[in-house]
Amino acid sequence: MQASLANLIQAAVAAIALTGLALCLGRPRLHAAAALMAMTAALMVFNLLEETAGFRDVWLVTPAFRLLFPPLFYLLVRSLIFAGPALRPADVLHGLPFLAGLALTGSQLDLVEHGARLSLLAYAGASAWLVHRFHQALPERRSDAARMRLSLLYAMIAVFVVNGGFDSLRMDGRWLHGDWPWLASTAAYVVQLSVSLAMLAALVCLAVRRESLFEGLPQGSLGGEAPPPEQLQPQPQSQAEPAPDQAVFARIERALREEALYTEPRLTRAELAAAVQLPDRQVSQAIRQATGRNFNDYINALRLEDVRAMLEEAAAGRSGASVLDIAYTAGFSSKSVFNAVFKRETGQTPTAWLAARRDALSGAASAG
Repeated sequence: MQASLANLIQAAVAAIALTGLALCLGRPRLHAAAALMAMTAALMVFNLLEETAGFRDVWLVTPAFRLLFPPLFYLLVRSLIFAGPALRPADVLHGLPFLAGLALTGSQLDLVEHGARLSLLAYAGASAWLVHRFHQALPERRSDAARMRLSLLYAMIAVFVVNGGFDSLRMDGRWLHGDWPWLASTAAYVVQLSVSLAMLAALVCLAVRRESLFEGLPQGSLGGEAPPPEQLQPQPQSQAEPAPDQAVFARIERALREEALYTEPRLTRAELAAAVQLPDRQVSQAIRQATGRNFNDYINALRLEDVRAMLEEAAAGRSGASVLDIAYTAGFSSKSVFNAVFKRETGQTPTAWLAARRDALSGAASAG
């Protein structure tokens, strides 16, 4: 049987998925991505068998895969959020609906299709909520919170939902096919496959070339296991909690300044707590009560003190360092984050602030 364009794209998707699987399989932090790629390759193979070799008449398998893709996508998102193993034994439970779907595709196909739609919505919502909670908690835990933000995942989740919804309309929306016959056409299938191909290629690049994103939250008291969900919640200050001894905050600030810990671009709250030999939560509480800032903002404020001092030197002509070199020396790891923090705290961009200081010093020298 002659292969169609859709079959060629299916083969391309399978090839990319197998390539990604081979690249990710030996990396524990990428095992969730490897599982997603393995599933995609298997789906494409079964698609080809059903469409070109008559396997559909033997056993209709592919609808059940729609029950497996959403949980694997969720597990991939979770692997970006948490440190520790990307997959755990209990995650096998996410595959039970898929196994049930395999047994029901021949007799209860409508039930499988309804389950697939619910799975898509439930796991997409859970993925988005997990990313949201991660972003809420991040400033309390890391000084490089902006670098660790996973905003790209929101776009991936949106594409995942739109592509899955389109596939559902194409496969299940038979009531629409009369008014919109294109949905039932091969062209619609090619579009859906092309989007899947693009998503998979992006995922392979993200996982292999940007593996540093798969760092997760820093290891805490559970020794690298994924923290329980409540640890993702930001820690609000209770009105009933007594104010910590000022000596606690003084101890924290002394360590930060004397050892210049704040100049470490990826400093975490856990690392600071270890340096001052205090419980992680006590460090957070002391910083919040003494400064009114979260951990990320407090560390950036210390960095900004250094930046302004070095800019004063540059304005006076005693230093030839560039603004960006100064920012990196102080501990900022991103030009965009530095500019945003500087403008938020001073109301000016770094270059405008430096120019104003030079003008002021020049005016004072002329007047003298």
